[in-house]
Amino acid sequence: MSYSLTEPQIKEIFKFWNINDLNINNKIIKIFENVRDIPYGNINSRSPYDVFKNNMGTCSGKHFLARDLFNYIGIKTKDMICLQRWKDLTWFENDSYKIIEFAEPLKDFLYQYEIIDFHNYLMIMNNNRWTQVDLTLDSKLSSLGFKIQERWDGNSDIPMCFVTTNKIWECGNFGAEKKAELVSKLPDDISKNRKMFLKAFTKWLDDFRNNKL
Repeated sequence: MSYSLTEPQIKEIFKFWNINDLNINNKIIKIFENVRDIPYGNINSRSPYDVFKNNMGTCSGKHFLARDLFNYIGIKTKDMICLQRWKDLTWFENDSYKIIEFAEPLKDFLYQYEIIDFHNYLMIMNNNRWTQVDLTLDSKLSSLGFKIQERWDGNSDIPMCFVTTNKIWECGNFGAEKKAELVSKLPDDISKNRKMFLKAFTKWLDDFRNNKL
């Protein structure tokens, strides 16, 4: 499996998304918006081209896709991974904590088990500073209570989509390999629960998109 786009694939994507004729800052914003709005979901692949062709992906594949597109227009990037605990999935705004309203089975699962995961995001070099970019969740999911970056100027740090910890790995352009290594080291029970939760979580989102909730 390839975790990088080829030049013909990049040119195909740029043409499909009408990116070629934009100035550099608008290209950055357009890449962000288009990759962000690829629906979050599991296609059993972290290949960036698979994410584009299937119009679906998780944090890994979506960020590998954005990374290669940013690199192609001359923007330096770093793959980043941070430790995430799903039971802490809240975010802070206007002096209050916002809580994601999971479906009851997901709430029960999180109450019973510790679900540890490793969240991919990016740092990009723009205007002589490293900028945090998280484009994991698509705009439609804001109605479920998720924190979505609706507008972005291409320069400011983007808040993390998921609440994370201060355990962070800087991975160069090897985020896929590092994530596989980290996941492989999880204890068997935590690894099993992680897989079960993510399967239920993505099904919940699929049902939401298909108006089954």
